[in-house]
Amino acid sequence: MTRPVITLLDGGKGRTHGGGGGHGGVPGSDDWTQQLTRTRDGHVEGTMHNLITIIENDERLQGLFWLNDSSNQVVMARPAPWHGSTRDEFVDADSSELAAWLQHPERYGMKCSDDNVLKAVIAVARRHRRHPIRDYLTGVQWDGTPRVETMLIDMFGASDSTYARQASLCFMVGAVARVLWVDRNNPSIGAKVDFMLVLEGPQGKHKSTSLSELFGTYWFVETAESPTGKDFYQVIQGCWGVEIGEMDSFGKADVTAVKVAITRRTDKFRAPYERLPSSYRRECVFVGTTNDREYLKDATGGRRFLPVRADGNVDVSRIVAERDQLWAEAVQLFLDRFPYWVLPDDAPAEQAARYIGDSWEARVERFLAGQFRKAGDGREIAPQRLKFTAGRVLWTTTDELLEFAIGMDPARHDTSAQMRVAKIMKRLGRDPVQGDGCVEDTWDHLRKRWPDTKTREQRWVREGACINEGAPVSKPLDDNGRDDAPDF
Repeated sequence: MTRPVITLLDGGKGRTHGGGGGHGGVPGSDDWTQQLTRTRDGHVEGTMHNLITIIENDERLQGLFWLNDSSNQVVMARPAPWHGSTRDEFVDADSSELAAWLQHPERYGMKCSDDNVLKAVIAVARRHRRHPIRDYLTGVQWDGTPRVETMLIDMFGASDSTYARQASLCFMVGAVARVLWVDRNNPSIGAKVDFMLVLEGPQGKHKSTSLSELFGTYWFVETAESPTGKDFYQVIQGCWGVEIGEMDSFGKADVTAVKVAITRRTDKFRAPYERLPSSYRRECVFVGTTNDREYLKDATGGRRFLPVRADGNVDVSRIVAERDQLWAEAVQLFLDRFPYWVLPDDAPAEQAARYIGDSWEARVERFLAGQFRKAGDGREIAPQRLKFTAGRVLWTTTDELLEFAIGMDPARHDTSAQMRVAKIMKRLGRDPVQGDGCVEDTWDHLRKRWPDTKTREQRWVREGACINEGAPVSKPLDDNGRDDAPDF
């Protein structure tokens, strides 16, 4: 199968993989040493020019350093010539070791600081940039057998449904888009992926192991960091898949912070080798895992989640065996412009089923349905205009709901309580869910000068209510203070 050519993001510099070569001279030849500046007594000076020239041309250092464009880390391509280097990433200790190596009288005997050595290494590494995840995705070849659509069903233990199939497609193609999509005008902006898959199921089903195998252990991380902290954004750099285990860190965080964390396309922070903060592409996707069946606290924030129940067995060995083909197919779907941003039709219902209801919600529902609270003597507790009516509530206010539905003294109506009621109304009114029998209509939050008021007032208005034609006309009261008929 012939694959279309992909325009690869190259750090915005327009370089090809392999970088820009040396600092003049012919690498590996004896001529390059003539470029080194020396003191009057012939010693090599510890200048930045000399450091870069040596690192680029000395056969023991040549080609050793490259920059990982995904993690923004300097990486060593092979074991370093100094002692004590035990990892791929170039760390602070390596700066000291390399400085000592260069200062050795049998090598260059130059005076150089750890800081200058680090700067020289970074400068050289930037000329040799690579993106391992992108290289992997552009290297796998699809065999033409569809697997992605049924991945959550066949390998993660989900029940077969149209929703699970669509969720699988959106998730996999979205993960590919995070890496391959390019904005040439602004390379620091990542692809828009504003949803998060959540795998639900009992413990011991190897959910974390399966995700680690799907993304590759080097490009996967499980984090408990809160999205409100700066450490969260540093932890996810260089990762492709990020697991939010048991949804703990997202569950404890502010809803707004969670939405921002999921939808953000650029992360701004100070990288380990940088003095100033910089903007970096968001290249990871989030996956939540949980044992709970109800975990969404906010109706609007819940729209960011794609919950999938996976009670069956996870086939880790099959994920490992077919991982390359899964990603190869996802790449082809991305190239074919599969609309991964269009979420499944059943997503709102699935999200609503995971919503943790507010204890005030039932009281608000009853009030809107005309089922008012009663005092000890049996009298209904409701606004005068609504007392003893058989009609529906056509409009109400936040303070009215707090006083008559919740039973809160008006003196205690603070911003927190008002926002809590507003969230309930947004969930019940703007997003009616099957089963919310008391609220079959939507509600608009309007601020205007109403027929029965002299000032502007915010009201929740039942959709279709004709209250603009004039204020409801009160019926004469009988001797017992009751209306003869409903207000509306």
